[in-house]
Amino acid sequence: MTILTILYIVGFFRTLLFILAIYFIVRFIVRLLMPRSRKPSNDASTNTREGETTIRFNQKGEKIIDKDEGEYVDFEEVD
Repeated sequence: MTILTILYIVGFFRTLLFILAIYFIVRFIVRLLMPRSRKPSNDASTNTREGETTIRFNQKGEKIIDKDEGEYVDFEEVD
C-alpha cells in the first residue's frame, strides 16, 4: 500500500473517533440538563380520589415518600 492510502485510512479513523467522542459528550450533557421524571407513568396515585390516603412501600418495607409531597408526622391530641 502506498503512503497516501495509509494516510487516508488513518484520517478516516481519526474522523470517526472524533464524531463518536462528540456524540457521547453531547449525550452526557443532555442527560445532565434534562433529567427524566422519576415517577412512573402508571403511578397508583393517579387512580386515587381526593381525600384518600395511600401508603406505598418498596421491596425492603420502607415507606416511599415523593419529593413534592410532605412527610406525615404523627401527633397526639392533648385534652
